[in-house]
Amino acid sequence: MNDDYRPDPDRILDGIKKAEESTYRGHLRIFFGMCPGVGKTYAMLEAAQEQFRQRVDIVVGVVETHGRKETEGLLLGLEVLPRKKIKYKDSVLEEMDIDAILKRKPEIVLVDELAHTNAPGSRHQKRYQDVLELLDAGIHVYTTVNVQHIESRADLVQQITGVRVFERVPDSVVDQAQQIELVDISAQNLRKRLKEGKVYHGDRAAKAGENFFKETHLLALRELALRYTAEKVDQDLQDQMVVQRVSGPWNTQERLLVAVGYSPYSARLIRATRRMAYSLEAPWLALYVDTGEQISADDQAMLNKNLALARELGAEVVAVRDANIVEAIHRIANERNVTQIIMGRPVGRWWDFIFRRGSLLDQLVQRASLVDIHIIRQEEQKTKKKFRWAPPALYAPGTSYWNAFWFVGGISFISELLNPYLGYRAVGFIFLLAILLMGFVSTLGPILFAASLSVLVWNFLFIPPLFTFHITAAEDVMMCFAYLFVAIMGGFLTAKIRRRDRDLLQRDQYNRALLELVQDMSTAVTPTEVAYSAAENLEKVLNGKIKILFSTQEGKLERRPYNSAKLDEKDLALALWSFDNRKKAGWKTETLTESRCLCLPLKGKNSLEGVMLFYPRVQNPLSLEQDNLIETVALQLGASLERLKLQSTLQDVKLLETSEKLHQALLNSVSHELRTPLTAIIGSASALQDSKLSAENRVREDLVDSVIQSSRRLDQVVENLLDMSRLNSGVLTPKKVWVDFVDFCSELTQRMKPSVVGYHLQFQSSEEQCLLQIDEKLMEHAISNLILNAAKYSKADSNIVLKLQHEGRKVTLSVLDEGSGIPVEQLEKIFEAFHRVPGTAAGGVGLGLAIVKAFVEAHAGQVYAENRGDRSGAEFVIQLPYENPPAILTSEGR
Repeated sequence: MNDDYRPDPDRILDGIKKAEESTYRGHLRIFFGMCPGVGKTYAMLEAAQEQFRQRVDIVVGVVETHGRKETEGLLLGLEVLPRKKIKYKDSVLEEMDIDAILKRKPEIVLVDELAHTNAPGSRHQKRYQDVLELLDAGIHVYTTVNVQHIESRADLVQQITGVRVFERVPDSVVDQAQQIELVDISAQNLRKRLKEGKVYHGDRAAKAGENFFKETHLLALRELALRYTAEKVDQDLQDQMVVQRVSGPWNTQERLLVAVGYSPYSARLIRATRRMAYSLEAPWLALYVDTGEQISADDQAMLNKNLALARELGAEVVAVRDANIVEAIHRIANERNVTQIIMGRPVGRWWDFIFRRGSLLDQLVQRASLVDIHIIRQEEQKTKKKFRWAPPALYAPGTSYWNAFWFVGGISFISELLNPYLGYRAVGFIFLLAILLMGFVSTLGPILFAASLSVLVWNFLFIPPLFTFHITAAEDVMMCFAYLFVAIMGGFLTAKIRRRDRDLLQRDQYNRALLELVQDMSTAVTPTEVAYSAAENLEKVLNGKIKILFSTQEGKLERRPYNSAKLDEKDLALALWSFDNRKKAGWKTETLTESRCLCLPLKGKNSLEGVMLFYPRVQNPLSLEQDNLIETVALQLGASLERLKLQSTLQDVKLLETSEKLHQALLNSVSHELRTPLTAIIGSASALQDSKLSAENRVREDLVDSVIQSSRRLDQVVENLLDMSRLNSGVLTPKKVWVDFVDFCSELTQRMKPSVVGYHLQFQSSEEQCLLQIDEKLMEHAISNLILNAAKYSKADSNIVLKLQHEGRKVTLSVLDEGSGIPVEQLEKIFEAFHRVPGTAAGGVGLGLAIVKAFVEAHAGQVYAENRGDRSGAEFVIQLPYENPPAILTSEGR
């Protein structure tokens, strides 16, 4: 192992976190194949039998044998948990019982067909979600999956076979697997198994052999499965190399790296690397090392152009900040297990061999001895490249130089006081110390100015002969030059440190902006909130204005930003071009360069969610970090908007399913409620047609009473449905008149007694008169529903009491029954439309109490239910506001 190797601490931390998770979380072992019939389930059961022989607690959660006897034979001896039966429509489906597994809590559970979609009514929609819950519970899982079910490969499989795969597993789930075992078989042998009926039976096998199981399809699927497994193993190898601090590379798979800069020749290197990667079928990286050097606007534009070209050609762009380019390339090559580095031919300069141990190529060859380095020839340069010295950035506000002048003056005054005691040479160290301390608060220009001024002051005022710049002693001359050199070098070093601190602060600011953006996006529930968060966080760190346009449901781009800001025609045309072409365009790009804003498409995984426009306040090109930041925010914003859209679609689907279920339940209930009285009416009417039965008075009266009672019940059902329809449409409004509520309730009690025959209906009031302004019809309907509800859920011969009380500005009417009461958890739900308490007897649509609530609230009142405290039974309470009646009504009452 190379002792000089320093892996990325963030990747080490990720590896440590994964290792910690594996200590308390279950392990996932996937048996992976190219298509059905390769023997994944068989291989999984063989592994299970091996664990069973070692006395490991292992159970079968779900295994599909598809009637294959050899597969069924491997189940012998294994504990098979019963499946959960789920009733769906007119059939009963069986699914894995996840609750039984969690209760049994074995060490290992077998879960076949990871991509399976569970039956409606299951806890999770997908079986892989069941697996994730089992893993979180600390249970190890053996499972199977085919390559066509992997999310990132499903589209490619569709292109190959022409078959669209709907059951898919996210790559993130497969990435959690500690072990992937490829169950491989040749295409010829698999087709042979298909003909023998070991995959499908009968006509299905013949059709499969002509379509999905064509030999060319199987060869392509096999290559996909092999490559995917190799990529997973390679990623695991990279993680282990970082955690174990193994300095690579190990040439398990070719991986290319090209160093990119702001040179115009970088484009040639990028294209050459793309050709090599394509021929090797290998991934490749484009690396840019930011040394902190200040580059011009033209160079920054060329750098952005080169990196954009690399992204367009399929490279993974990596940008790092390091003062040593060779060390950065070497570190990234080790971390990413790079096997080949592509570089341009360096220009040899004599000072490189003196101060830098050779050219960049020489240094890299010495450091990266295990990596192949390719030198790409460049076009012949007509003129020899000359050394270009970039002067240091000395710009600073005038006040900084003015403050430096007075600072040196102050130090000179202090030195004049100390000179008789210390001597002029010690005074020189005071000046030097002051210049070094100044480096902590000032920039390079003022520091160099102060260093030069302090040398002159020290020479003129303190070094003999005084008040002249002439120096007689040779050691004083050497000391003066040494002081000047140390002061200047100290200024450069402190300025470099301050620049690095500024870069770290800026990077921290960018990271904090991204963190806040991710946090805000995770809690946002509307696209407007997401857009506002993205714009706010970007505007904090970028000197510019953000505007965001969403896409419509039809896939078109809206014409106005989310915050209704103005957008002129040129900017709109730019946004439409970027949206239609799914490319970045505008300011400082190669498309519509003269635009005043930069436009980026907001790409989701499967759709385009809009565009984001950035209006810079200054015309300097974005730095690489700023460009990466705005690109990252655009990607995050696109993914978040797509997530919200999918959530909205899912809610609509769930609402539609709920509405469909409610519609079906309502239809069944209404049909029952209508059919029952209609059947009784038809039966009684038919009996009345019989002359013998109708001749008997008692029988005829009973039949007529039956017709009347059934008609009233039918009228009640129809009235409830009509009232709910009017309430939902907003047509029903109360027509209030002043009534004596005591007389109103007393008369209603007498009228309702025939409807509750067999019950003792009573009315109690603490008031002789109580004038209220109500709609008599609506209030009668509400109270009648409460009385009928009390009779329905009470035993015969029990009491139903209406109790009226008047306290202050409130009138309370309670309906008390002597039934079994209401479950506590149902007290707040019983007033919902179509809701019926589980376990109650059949009958009723579930609208009565909902209508009561609507009618009472139309009177600005409220209604609630509670269980009685004095005995069993329920109490429904109507509270109505009391207003002082007009004086004329009060006088009439007297």
